[in-house]
Amino acid sequence: MQLLKKFRNIFLALVPIMVIVLVIHLFFYKIEGEILLKFFIAVAIICIGDVLFLTGVDSTIMPMGELMVSSVNKASKFVIFVIFAVVFGFCATIAEPDVTILSEQIAVAGIGVSKNLFIFFIGAGVGLFLALGILKLIKNIELKYIYLILFALIFLLGTQVKSEYLAIAFDAGGATTGIITAPFLLAIASGISSKFSVSDKKNEVFGMVGLASFGPIIAVLLFFILFGSKVSSGIIPEQNVSLFLTVLSNSALAIIPIAIVFLVYDLLLIKLPAKQKIRFLIGILITFVGLCMFLYGIEFGIAGIGTEIGNFIATLKPALIILLCIILGFVITFTEPSVVVLSKQVQSVTKGNISYILVMFAIAISMSVAITLSALKIIYQINFFYIILIGYVLALILMFFVPEIFTGLAFDSGGVASGPMTSAFVLPIMIALASQTTSSVDGFGLIGIVGMCPIVIIQILGLVFNVVMIKNKKKEQKNAIRLSYSADMYSNIEALEAEYQKLKEEENEKE
Repeated sequence: MQLLKKFRNIFLALVPIMVIVLVIHLFFYKIEGEILLKFFIAVAIICIGDVLFLTGVDSTIMPMGELMVSSVNKASKFVIFVIFAVVFGFCATIAEPDVTILSEQIAVAGIGVSKNLFIFFIGAGVGLFLALGILKLIKNIELKYIYLILFALIFLLGTQVKSEYLAIAFDAGGATTGIITAPFLLAIASGISSKFSVSDKKNEVFGMVGLASFGPIIAVLLFFILFGSKVSSGIIPEQNVSLFLTVLSNSALAIIPIAIVFLVYDLLLIKLPAKQKIRFLIGILITFVGLCMFLYGIEFGIAGIGTEIGNFIATLKPALIILLCIILGFVITFTEPSVVVLSKQVQSVTKGNISYILVMFAIAISMSVAITLSALKIIYQINFFYIILIGYVLALILMFFVPEIFTGLAFDSGGVASGPMTSAFVLPIMIALASQTTSSVDGFGLIGIVGMCPIVIIQILGLVFNVVMIKNKKKEQKNAIRLSYSADMYSNIEALEAEYQKLKEEENEKE
């Protein structure tokens, strides 16, 4: 029943995309029959693959993170734990479908980078910043000060690379915090916060996902600074390797390191029973099969349909492009299950003062704004640096006017908003639009903008929350004063009545 429920939810999430494709095909732009057929076959493959993949992740990755944290009972083991957590974070990032999809799209756009080296830098960035996140939890450092320092470093490095490389760096940051990395980071953050943090704050876990996304941005910027002169722009020759073998090798390189790292950690610290180890290995195998099917479906039919829609959008007037981007952004939000989870977290944290429906719609609006901004960047050749600079300066200013919990939630929301369908479906649309307008490399930056807009929106919700709480507090104060005044009046009446009775008794005695 659980598998059928997951399949139904994944299928329903993909229905809006299928509707958009069919409407465009039937009324606006005839898509080639073979491409359309591949798209619907790919949807079926993705649904099955995603069910297997998520089942494997739920039964393997999350428990692995929890077991790693629970094994650290002594301070002497903590250093070993941090080392393995960083390595495990590196391996989990490499296994992220979004990272693989992004590296494939970079190759399609004709940027001649070493795919494996590029992914290695992204994974290393997450691993190192996971260590920074653990340090933040233990030392109780405020997030806003960390973010200020990191953004200063990012924009300093950003001035040393081309605008399209800066866009790719921010795309890498958004692509890393996906369906493998995010649950693992949250498990690590929750465990460390409860075991080692000296603070009693319960909301410290928020912000770990957002913090981890900065590592890949800095790592990719360093990658282009070091190897930028060797990066070529042009059409990459087609490789004579079948799609199935390519997906198989990519999936193996993603999953096998996770298994090895965990088995070594288990051998040194956890020492699980043989039956439990076998269950974990079966879970890893299920994850591997699901990832293979998911990536195969993306490459087989989703990226192709995205390119077709991008070619269609390129023929439209700017006003129609904006309208289509608004619709696409709003609809695609509800295909990302992580958005629902985050929205309910916000409702829980604010004790219902901000409903999860409001958060969902806020993120949907931010997605519409992000995709529209990405299209306008391409059409009017706006420098990505200025878009990201203005957006994050606003986000940094807002940090000082909202509760810290909203800062953490906001930066986490940037990671969850850009999921697999954003990378696999919307990014190819932007690359195709850019190839018809300027250059295909101008299509990058979408995931970075998608990651930025919810940060601003959620913090604005934080301001709203503050206003609501202040109003509620003033009402409570007024009620308290009214009650106090009433109590005083009542107590004065009693005193007067007592005095009156006393005088009356005195008069009676005189008589």
